[in-house]
Amino acid sequence: MFTKTARRNYFIMMTAAAIAGYIVICSLGQNIRREKGLIKQEAAAASELPVYCIVREYEGKLAAFRRDSAVPFMTLDVRTSMLSEYDREQFMEGVKLYSEDELKKLIEDFAD
Repeated sequence: MFTKTARRNYFIMMTAAAIAGYIVICSLGQNIRREKGLIKQEAAAASELPVYCIVREYEGKLAAFRRDSAVPFMTLDVRTSMLSEYDREQFMEGVKLYSEDELKKLIEDFAD
C-alpha cells in the first residue's frame, strides 16, 4: 500500500509533531508558573506599601484618617446609612488606601 519511504516520512513527521507539541506544552507551563510568581511578587510589594489613609465611619459619614489619627483630615458627604450592608461593614472596620489616587477613586465612586 505505502512505500517504504512514504512510511518512513510519515513516522518522521509524526515524531516531529509529537516533539513540537511537547515543547509547546512545556513552554506554556513555564509561562504560567512565571506569571503566578509575578502575581505573588506584586501582592507582596503592595502589602509593603505605607498606608496613605484609612476611610471609616465618623459621626454618621465617611471620613479619611491619617494612619493612627483620631481626627479626620477629610470628611466625605456620604452618609453611612445610605450604603449597602456590606459597604457599611467594610467602613466600620476601616478601608486602607495606599495612595491619594485610590482616595480620589473612592470619592468618585461614592459621590452623588
